[in-house]
Amino acid sequence: MMKTIPFTPNLSTSTNEDSRAKIRLYWKYALFAMLAFLFIWVMLQIELPMLLGLNPEWEHKVKSYIVILHLHATAGTIALLVAPLQFIFPLRATKPHLHRLLGRLYAAAIGIAAPLAMWIAVFHLAPGETWAALAQAIVWLYSTIAAVVAAMKHQLAAHRLWIMRSYALTFTFVISRFMIDVMHLPMNAQLGGPNTFIVELSIIAFVVAQWFSAKHSKETKSELLV
Repeated sequence: MMKTIPFTPNLSTSTNEDSRAKIRLYWKYALFAMLAFLFIWVMLQIELPMLLGLNPEWEHKVKSYIVILHLHATAGTIALLVAPLQFIFPLRATKPHLHRLLGRLYAAAIGIAAPLAMWIAVFHLAPGETWAALAQAIVWLYSTIAAVVAAMKHQLAAHRLWIMRSYALTFTFVISRFMIDVMHLPMNAQLGGPNTFIVELSIIAFVVAQWFSAKHSKETKSELLV
């Protein structure tokens, strides 16, 4: 007579997977905490004084396009505030309607901020600054449109990839402002100065978004885009 051996689940494997999931979650929260810190610092030291007219030198510099700049800054700020909420999995899972509403708000904000950035780059920036700002704004808008189109077609993997690229480009604004205007990071003019830095930062943002999307591809298989 054959002896039946009861099935025993591999608890160690399950525990390891849970531990890795928790570590990934902690890293995600740490990243958002760092970005939130940089965002608040940049807003308090750079953006709010500019928007409130407390920086006469800057006010004179942007006088010819100050209204457009304020609209661009307001729309960009909305995108920066909305973006982190879209990464909260419980929100996506339990409140899909709110997730879609916030997604539309984010896309609309980029739809305003990016074209205004193109206008500013073409008509108001110095010739040496135009190409970097214009290229970044075009890629920013394209990434957002691609994400929206993928969502409308229920292509979850493509939507996740493109929206992460869009988010990453959105946050390059905070990082570049922090490095250039707060920390006054030296920029070698012979290597392109701030323009080259912005392009390099945008490329890094794309690479990070690609890695982040690939790292979390297993999660997307268990989600439904509704």
